[in-house]
Amino acid sequence: MPDQRDLVIVGGGVAGVSAALECADIKLDVVLLEARAALGGQLTEITHPLHNVATGQFSDGQALQASLQDAAGLLGERVLLEHPVTEASLAEGWVEAGGQRLSAKAVLIASGSTPERLPEAPDGAFGGDVTYEIESDPDRFKGKTVVVIGGGDSATLDALALASIASSVLLAHRSPQLTARHDIVAQLRADKRIEDLPGWDLVSLEGDDHLEAVVLAHPATGERRTVTAGGLDIKISRDPSTGPFQGQVDLDHRGFVVVDGALRTSRPGVFAAGDVVSGAYWRVSSAIGQGSLVSRAILEFVQESR
Repeated sequence: MPDQRDLVIVGGGVAGVSAALECADIKLDVVLLEARAALGGQLTEITHPLHNVATGQFSDGQALQASLQDAAGLLGERVLLEHPVTEASLAEGWVEAGGQRLSAKAVLIASGSTPERLPEAPDGAFGGDVTYEIESDPDRFKGKTVVVIGGGDSATLDALALASIASSVLLAHRSPQLTARHDIVAQLRADKRIEDLPGWDLVSLEGDDHLEAVVLAHPATGERRTVTAGGLDIKISRDPSTGPFQGQVDLDHRGFVVVDGALRTSRPGVFAAGDVVSGAYWRVSSAIGQGSLVSRAILEFVQESR
């Protein structure tokens, strides 16, 4: 490999591949690092049909992943799979991955995020009665009492969807108020089949082959509540994959990368795109757009550095 590239991209998800294709098209010397054995990032987590991507409709995330990998074929040897970044010095312009140290004029952090998991509730436990993705099999909760954990858009939308098939839905969340969009909250308030439980945490689950009860606690009052339930749907937050870059660029209180309107970080020559960005809109189309948009700022920086 050359001693120094124009750009190293960390992360082979939608944003990273979009940026790599754009940068290759404008003749920047780019290398893309992906920790896994295949490109696609979090696409494999999507088990439902995708109808909001302008390039086509896809049966699920894996179908979109196959399309993304086909498009990335143009990058050839510029893609390095199974190259997780283990160390980085953004001030000196290098990252280490797969036993190699790669230097570049610019670095793009597109490392994405991972879904937060609750140790008390492993995905698929109790014969599948515990889930983090109801879209894969919503009918399994038909006629049951279901507890939904979370207070954002995803959790409230799940509660509304489940209310149409479940016997009842309890929505438990740590925050004193729901953080979902106001229009979604208004729909939820109007649905008498949904009980909102602000300030409650999940403590434990009870049952044998199938879920029988969910134990909740209210830290502010010390109260505990055991809810008889046949299903648990968890829609909480995501954790940013920013470990190697801690202390080198500005991060928000949850560890996501802070950027400006051109997706530049607090360190010159370092950019971020996709789900790893603070305040990102977690959608495939948004990641595609950011990957293309950031390429312009990267090009300007590289030209100035030359």
